[in-house]
Amino acid sequence: MKNVLLIGPSKYALEDFDYSIMKNYEKIARINKYLEAKNPGRCDIIFLNSNCVKFYLKKPHALVGKKIYVKRQQESCLLRKELPKLDVEDMEEFWQIHMKYFQPHQPYYGTLAMNFLRKRFESVDVAGFDFYYNGFSKKEDYLDGYYDLEDLKKEDPQHSIKKDIQFMKKILENDNLNFIHRTKQIFEEIKNG
Repeated sequence: MKNVLLIGPSKYALEDFDYSIMKNYEKIARINKYLEAKNPGRCDIIFLNSNCVKFYLKKPHALVGKKIYVKRQQESCLLRKELPKLDVEDMEEFWQIHMKYFQPHQPYYGTLAMNFLRKRFESVDVAGFDFYYNGFSKKEDYLDGYYDLEDLKKEDPQHSIKKDIQFMKKILENDNLNFIHRTKQIFEEIKNG
């Protein structure tokens, strides 16, 4: 496949984003509960974490017609069993490789999605990620309707945004992954901090 645009859920990183550029991409990818955001727009590929797999078992109509990626084989088996018509694939092997690299932490799901897509498409553009520039997981930082958990005051100890940023610096050296719009500006500002 040729090109894909991965759009994250950051309200700040998507401010003034020109959604009309989506027509220039073969595929549009999203993560987690993006389909719950108000006016979600086009979505061809969706990456679902474990909580979102459980959530969408109750709302399967939202997933129809999309390529669905999940981390674990057990999650893909569950979705296939409950919703056999969906196009689901697990990233278990890919996830395990990343877990070894990130130990004792695990990568953020956006990081995993970026690297996964970069291995499958000629060109991957990324927008809508702010790398927690304004702090960790507050509802007001996400697109309306996307985030329904309690706000976090600090980073979840299972993750390390510093480690993710170091990893992204390495994979950005490849010419098929590009941060665009505010995501590029934010990353340039934080990558050495």
